[in-house]
Amino acid sequence: MRNLSTCLFAAASFFHLGAMAQPGLCTPGEVTEWSCTAKRKTYSLCASKDLGATTGYMQYRAGKASKTEFVFPERLEHPKGNFRLVLQAKGVMLNFSNAGYEYAIHEPLAGSTHIDVVDSRGARVADVMCLSATETLTLTTTMQRFERLGIYR
Repeated sequence: MRNLSTCLFAAASFFHLGAMAQPGLCTPGEVTEWSCTAKRKTYSLCASKDLGATTGYMQYRAGKASKTEFVFPERLEHPKGNFRLVLQAKGVMLNFSNAGYEYAIHEPLAGSTHIDVVDSRGARVADVMCLSATETLTLTTTMQRFERLGIYR
């Protein structure tokens, strides 16, 4: 029984460390709210450590560890008015608009996380499948935090 407990603890620790070791584009002084690795790029949702109802910032980033290629919003701003978290039947969607494009991060309760980008005519211009993701948007604690920030209702 003791060996089984030790194995279960080791497995749980390994799983937790694997989730925490998710590569991302956030700096050491930031909180990684969410991150995803795809074939060629990494996508991250980074926040300041002081992010609260009226303080701090949150920013979506896409690129490689050596170079961030896209950020939204361009300035470090509070997420209210920039991002929306929407509860769906079997997961959540975090979306934002930029320069005529709609971005949506779909994190299902089961299955793979993916990012859709749609142009102003409604045509899909990108559908990025995450090979691995932190799967943190569906956590109750994340939803409660985002509700306090004013981006989830």
